[in-house]
Amino acid sequence: MRKIEPLLGFIIVAAVILKLNLIPGGSVLCVFAFSILGFIYSILGFAIFNEIRFRHVFKKESYKGLTPLKIIGTIGFGWALSSTCMGILFKVLLWSGADTILISGLIQTLIVLIVALIQFAKNKAPFYKRVFKRIAIIGGFGLILSFVSDLTIVKMEYRNHPRYIEAFKEAQNNPEDETLKEKEYIEYMRVTLTKEEFELFIKGTQSKFKNQTQ
Repeated sequence: MRKIEPLLGFIIVAAVILKLNLIPGGSVLCVFAFSILGFIYSILGFAIFNEIRFRHVFKKESYKGLTPLKIIGTIGFGWALSSTCMGILFKVLLWSGADTILISGLIQTLIVLIVALIQFAKNKAPFYKRVFKRIAIIGGFGLILSFVSDLTIVKMEYRNHPRYIEAFKEAQNNPEDETLKEKEYIEYMRVTLTKEEFELFIKGTQSKFKNQTQ
């Protein structure tokens, strides 16, 4: 189980790089890696943080020396990191509700950090260093993203496509304007489709508009 976290972390970094460079598969890889990591933290976080091997999870002796409070605390920490991972995923993919999920995860993580700091002051156990390390990496990345606007992410990802950036900005500033939303969608399709596919898309859109006006 120790190898899963670094492996998923490497995949996440690669996936984000692919996505920011509009390389096919980046978004799918982001969904895969973040979802798996979030699932592992929410279900098996208590085992990972207490360094219990997966094959020993259901063995009673694996929990010798662990207090019920510590087990409950690590379960809560797992949920906090899971929420933060999902918030980061939603933010990177520009899905609706991203800020709410991310802030919720960060608040949970902050609570865990405060409790861990208090306990660490009393007991310099290596366990708390493992907690701080994960908070620094995942919580730190999530905290940075919480200050990044959707437009900034779009400017990074579509830096070579100013028409789409402008269309996105206009649609974001006027969320009730359906015309601007349609314009943004058209520019998005221009970026993601080949020239031939985009021409077919435009023809199909024009035909649909004619049918609606008849």
